[in-house]
Amino acid sequence: MHRVIASCAIFLLILPLAAVAGPTTAQLAARMAQRIEQAPVLRADFTQEKQMAAFRKPLQTRGQFTFASGQGVIWQIEAPLKVAYVLGEDRIVEIGEDGAAQVRTARDIPGLAQVGALLRALLGAQTDTLAELFTVTPAGTLDAWFLTLTPKPGLLAQAMREVRMNGSRHVERIYIEEANGDSITLNFGNFREDRALLPAERERFGLR
Repeated sequence: MHRVIASCAIFLLILPLAAVAGPTTAQLAARMAQRIEQAPVLRADFTQEKQMAAFRKPLQTRGQFTFASGQGVIWQIEAPLKVAYVLGEDRIVEIGEDGAAQVRTARDIPGLAQVGALLRALLGAQTDTLAELFTVTPAGTLDAWFLTLTPKPGLLAQAMREVRMNGSRHVERIYIEEANGDSITLNFGNFREDRALLPAERERFGLR
């Protein structure tokens, strides 16, 4: 009888763990790929806090971004200054408040392609791309997922210790712990899905 009770107790302990087993990276990749196929353009608002050891208060910025599958990301900072960055696969365009644009290519910035790929993968929770750069540990469910990203040995590991992100249909929060102890927290909201870019967005991506 004691053995039966013990077996039942062990089963009851294991059952909740099995019920909350996290999604696999393949399942998350399939979910996000389906979302991107349904709405290849995503717009959202963001707030960013950078905590630095040299400052008591975090440095805060806010703005909005446009993620376009196959094109890249438009990162528009609204405050405390107005500046936009267009991050494509092979170049970054910085657009100042006066509208002047400065183009930087992979020749100007070593590792530019990796930076652009990383940002697109983070914003789109593209676990297949992230798995090339990090050890990816998923948790939660497909409707409320969490990812812990540990950089693989290389230049990325020299810059950051860990990335933690979570979301549901979209990425809602990204926390980056840098190698020097500083950190960046990004929170996203007011998501707007679309199937096409606006004319102004197409112009920024250099599309006609």
